[in-house]
Amino acid sequence: MKIVTDKDFEQEVMKSEKPVVIDIFTTWCPPCKMLAPILEKLAEDYEGKVVFVKMDLDQSPMTGNAFQVDRIPTVMLFDKGELVSSFIGLREENDIREWIDSSLKK
Repeated sequence: MKIVTDKDFEQEVMKSEKPVVIDIFTTWCPPCKMLAPILEKLAEDYEGKVVFVKMDLDQSPMTGNAFQVDRIPTVMLFDKGELVSSFIGLREENDIREWIDSSLKK
C-alpha cells in the first residue's frame, strides 16, 4: 500500500477516479500494526476497484487535523473527493469488507 502525506493527499485521495480507503496510523500503535495486514489483503482483493493507501499521522498532522482524527487507527473511505464513511479501531476482515461494500452502495 502506498504511503501518502500532507503534500500528496489532495492528488492521491481527493482527486482519485476510484474510491480510496485510507488507513491513518502511527508506527507506535499496536492496533495499527494488527490492522495493517488485514488492509493489505483487502487491497489485493479490491485491486482495480478501490485504492488503498496509508498515512502516518505523526508525519502528516495537517491532514489528520483537517479531518479531526484524534484516535488511531482511523480508516476513511473517500469517493469522488468526498468522505463517505470512516471507522476507528481494529476490525475483522469481513467487517471491513462489509463496511466498504455498504459504503459504496450509498
